Amino acid sequence: MVSRATAAVKSGGTIRALLWYQGESDTVVQADAEAYRTNMEKLIGDIRTDLNSPSLLIIQVALASGEGKFVDTVRSAQLGITLPNVKCVDAKGLDLKRDRLHLTTTSQVRLGSMLADAFLASR
Repeated sequence: MVSRATAAVKSGGTIRALLWYQGESDTVVQADAEAYRTNMEKLIGDIRTDLNSPSLLIIQVALASGEGKFVDTVRSAQLGITLPNVKCVDAKGLDLKRDRLHLTTTSQVRLGSMLADAFLASR
């Protein structure tokens, strides 16, 4: 990811934000769920350092669901990150498919609008 982003910048591109939607697998094992915030804050710092962009806007999605019983732990970690220029869009309440894990198409479109709104609001 970082090498492709760096190459894009070298060829004239601009990185204005990073959108992050991940964490479902971290809901399975309690230790992973409890380490989520620390791991995510480190990842954000590492990405900003690697891209030489210390104030890069990060917009993350707080999970709508998860594979395990520690969904609330991961969601709390996601919603609790207070690093500068990190925003969180909450997917809770969006409709899920029958697998109770993935968003429906309509919910994916809604989430896309929510992410766009968060990006535009931070400009």
